Amino acid sequence: MKIKEIVVKASFKYLWLKEITGVDLSVHCAKSLLGEYNPAINNRIKTAHDIELDGAIYYLCGVSIPYKWENNFHLAWRNCIGKSFEYCSNGIYVIIEDAQRIEFSEDDVDWNLPQAKKKEFHTCRNWQFACKMQRVLFGL
Repeated sequence: MKIKEIVVKASFKYLWLKEITGVDLSVHCAKSLLGEYNPAINNRIKTAHDIELDGAIYYLCGVSIPYKWENNFHLAWRNCIGKSFEYCSNGIYVIIEDAQRIEFSEDDVDWNLPQAKKKEFHTCRNWQFACKMQRVLFGL
């Protein structure tokens, strides 16, 4: 799997790519997604090509400057040989090969968790994805 192309035209305070190996639903934001950050992606990047990815599941996140919740960037995908997709949102355009996008939303929140009652948890898209991963991919 690889990021064939990424073009970043917006400004981000944080821009990161993480291989997701687990979740921690006791926290929100990036800490809820366990795994290693990929050093090829950061908030200074404007364009890159052919970034090889060896993991199974990835999450790309950007926190906008100036901060505005709706201008943040969120994209998740998993390894899927033979498939590719393009995605464009909030100033980032990306083509990812041998991958399938994973969609998620507030509908994926586990409302049985006490943290789900807190706005900072249930509106956090990292945490929404973590909830989905725990249930669907990690079978917990």
